[in-house]
Amino acid sequence: MDLTLPVLGETSDLFHLHNEEENLVHATSLLRQAKRELAIMTHDLDPKIFDQPAFLEAFKALALRSRFTRIQIILQDNTLVLQQGHRLVELAQRLPSVIEIRKPSQDFIDTPETFLLVDDCGYLHRKAAESYRGIACYHNRHRVNRLLALFSDAWETGTPDRELARLHL
Repeated sequence: MDLTLPVLGETSDLFHLHNEEENLVHATSLLRQAKRELAIMTHDLDPKIFDQPAFLEAFKALALRSRFTRIQIILQDNTLVLQQGHRLVELAQRLPSVIEIRKPSQDFIDTPETFLLVDDCGYLHRKAAESYRGIACYHNRHRVNRLLALFSDAWETGTPDRELARLHL
C-alpha cells in the first residue's frame, strides 16, 4: 500500500471520489497546498464540504498567505447560505479584497458541475452538484485550463452577490 500523499503540481494520479468524506479530504488537501489562487464553482456552497473546520482552516490560511492571493467563488444559489449562515461567507465578508463571491448570469445559472481549481494545476470536479461522485487530481494543467475557461466565462458575465455582502451572520 502506497502511503505517499499527493503533491500539488507533481502527482498526476486520478483520485475517484464517492462520498462527502473523500470530497472533503481532497478539497482540504488541495487547498492546504495552494500558493495563490483558488476558483470554486458551486451550486450552494455545500456545508458538508465548504463549512467544515479543516477546510475553513486551509481556506483562511490561503486567504492570508500573500497580498497576491486571489479567491473567486461562483455561487449559483445562495438560498441555503442566507437561511443557515456559512463560515466561509463570514471570511469573505472580512476579507473582501482577497475573496469575492459572484452570482452567475442566466447563461451559467444551471451549470450542473461543482469544481474547485487550485493554482492552475490541481482540481476537484463533480459533474453533478447533488452527487459526491467525482475526481480529484493534483497535477493536470490541461484539465484545469478547460475548467478554468468555463469558470472565467461565468465569472466575467456574473455579478457580485450583494445579498451576501450585506448578510450579517
